[in-house]
Amino acid sequence: MLNVAYNVTLYRFIASANLDGSIINLIAAVDIPEGAVVSINSSGQAILATASTIPVGVARYPRKAGTALAVEGNCIIENKGTSLALTPGTNVFAGAAGVVSGTGTNKVGVALNANRIKISL
Repeated sequence: MLNVAYNVTLYRFIASANLDGSIINLIAAVDIPEGAVVSINSSGQAILATASTIPVGVARYPRKAGTALAVEGNCIIENKGTSLALTPGTNVFAGAAGVVSGTGTNKVGVALNANRIKISL
């Protein structure tokens, strides 16, 4: 695992439903932790998704700015920080700084339990 500068381990990448050929590779514009929801900026680089950006997938591994990042659009992630207290079966949305939220406008998936999310983009 690379030494990526971020405050808290947000999520852990659990599993992928796709073959490796379906993963997109982008250059990270900022440090991106494993399992963070990712968007693309106007330069075509990966950034942490926010409520106002369009999510394209989840980072498979942590990466520093300027390095190649594998982004998966169909997977399962698990929250590793403070419990999200999500209700199983409810929609999950992109939140601030690459995290997910129980409310929002840009749906990223469905809660499997309080801290596990099935990402479907």
